[in-house]
Amino acid sequence: MNEGLLVRIPGIGTFVSEVSKLSKDTINYVGVAIGNVSDVRGQAMVSEITKTLRNFSAYVIFTDVGREFSEELERKLSYLMEEGISGLIMSPVSGLEKSIIFKKFLEKIPVVFIDRTISGFENIPVVESNNYHGGYLLGEHLREVHNAEKALFITEENTSMSSVRERYEGFKKGFRRHVDILELNRVEDLKEILPKVLETERYDSLFFCHDLLTLSGMFTLLRNGYRIPEDIKVVSFDDRIVTKYAFPKITTVRQNFEEMGKVAALFLIKLLRREKIPKSEHIPVELIIRESCGCSFST
Repeated sequence: MNEGLLVRIPGIGTFVSEVSKLSKDTINYVGVAIGNVSDVRGQAMVSEITKTLRNFSAYVIFTDVGREFSEELERKLSYLMEEGISGLIMSPVSGLEKSIIFKKFLEKIPVVFIDRTISGFENIPVVESNNYHGGYLLGEHLREVHNAEKALFITEENTSMSSVRERYEGFKKGFRRHVDILELNRVEDLKEILPKVLETERYDSLFFCHDLLTLSGMFTLLRNGYRIPEDIKVVSFDDRIVTKYAFPKITTVRQNFEEMGKVAALFLIKLLRREKIPKSEHIPVELIIRESCGCSFST
């Protein structure tokens, strides 16, 4: 006798995989479209999505979609459509509203956003980190522990992205003091723009929207004679492995990309079975205190 597989997620429900029956009747292929598939974040999400879907006799076809709308994005989405996928898990990109292929997907198959959502597609279910809470923890820490007075939030994506907007809003709430925002077109612009901004405004704290941007920002600060954290405090988001080896080590917020991938896969399974799911799920985050904020200990 073949046994089903039970998967239980608190607050979402119990999932039963009838593996033998599904394998006999049909094979489901699911598209996974995220940016930077090969980095630690992408690998963690794709690996857990793949493993979870396999328990339900669904198999993954994944592609790297970059960070913004392009003809290449349309080509890759067209490829997924030609493969006859039955569902799509996607990390949305800037300008996605321009995509004709994506709109066709919405008419035909269930779609789940992962990592963030984007303005104009609020009806699509999303699984993302609790970005607001993570931003709040950073702002609160700088205010309560380091008595910071004036901060700058730096991003190369605009606030139409939920992850960017919620980190910024949460940080402002926790900081309770003056917070400006600097939106860049590219990470590469940071080395030219940041020194000019710091010449005209005196900030004691910088919150870079993610760790890779933080590394570029810290290099720019050090090259221009700023000491971290003596002259300016730095905090970040993601907790990629490089944050442990930067100098100084970076205070950041840890995301659980594996859990994000698992829950997104289970969301899609429910939709394929025409079952109800929540509109969103926010995966808990953790504040990781290191040296870049001014603390004398690190993890």
